[in-house]
Amino acid sequence: MAKDQSFMLEETRIAEILILVADFKVLAAVTLSVAIALYLSFNSRHVYLVDFMRYKAPNTLRVPLSTLIEHVERWGKFDSKTIEFQTKISERSGMGNETYLPTGVHQFPCDPSLSSTIEEVEMVLFKLVQDLFTKHRIDPKSVDIIITNCSLVCPTPSLATMMINKFGFRSNIRSFNLSGMGCSAGLSSISLARDLLRVHTNSSALVLNMESVSSNMYHGQVKSMLLANCLFRMGGAAILQSNRKSDRQIAKYELQHLVRTHLGSKDNSDKCVVQEADDEGYTGVSLSRSIPQVAGEALKTNMTTLAALVLPYSELIQYGLSIMWRKVWPPAKKRGSYIPDFKKAFDHFCIHAGGRAVIGAMKEFLKLKVRDVEA
Repeated sequence: MAKDQSFMLEETRIAEILILVADFKVLAAVTLSVAIALYLSFNSRHVYLVDFMRYKAPNTLRVPLSTLIEHVERWGKFDSKTIEFQTKISERSGMGNETYLPTGVHQFPCDPSLSSTIEEVEMVLFKLVQDLFTKHRIDPKSVDIIITNCSLVCPTPSLATMMINKFGFRSNIRSFNLSGMGCSAGLSSISLARDLLRVHTNSSALVLNMESVSSNMYHGQVKSMLLANCLFRMGGAAILQSNRKSDRQIAKYELQHLVRTHLGSKDNSDKCVVQEADDEGYTGVSLSRSIPQVAGEALKTNMTTLAALVLPYSELIQYGLSIMWRKVWPPAKKRGSYIPDFKKAFDHFCIHAGGRAVIGAMKEFLKLKVRDVEA
């Protein structure tokens, strides 16, 4: 009997020890989580947008609407129906008379060669970098990261290497060249720069964004591919980001939140913008009719995540109550859920200007006024 009692006491002690160990593990896990959260909150590296430059082409490359239509007619590639279609789209696109096309597109016939494309790239990116460095008296060797992006042009050497060779950046500069990422490539570049700056202390990142038009003017008859001729123009931007404390006083902005949404796993999203060859062998970029729908779906997913980060509690509570009310009272589903007032979080909205349909979809989804989406 004594042995049985002794054995039971030992089991009880073992159980108590196991409970203490389990409690200690839980406490340790909670303590570690709190410590990590506090560390990240107090040691999070700020990422500043020091300045940016937008490319302004020379007036010799200006393409008023009348000039564009004349070019389309003189290229000798289109029939009367496709000329009429491009004229109609150009007139409705919202493009003004102060847009530009590269030298190769001004020629008759149009020059889509690689040399013409490289000439356009150098004209845009070299000027952007030179102007930005001159304005802030930046020594190229002080730049730690360079990211270039051009969706439809990916030469060898890369665009990043072209910049390194031209301006004499350091041999240990971290260089990246993005391509094939479409209209989202600019923000993808900013995201990559932010992530790198969070890892590498006391550093700056130069981000160069552009799209080449020279080699991507479409000369076939497919309407979905003719849209690009009417909507794409020459341009680019250079952005200087930094995590240096010394740049805080001169920086224009500080990057607060960056939320990325990728719906490429869905076929309609994956195929809404595609570079391909038509039946006649002409290569172009096909813009699907589903773009506004796809953009709206991506926007809804993205803004749902962003809303939790930026909206005041009053808007979040109203939105949450509307969701609950729709589940409790089925007739409420017909009216839709409450759309938060994002103007309580943002003063200005910078919307992708690739087409009026996309701008209209965002205006409707966010319940914005006309003045909120004006250029």
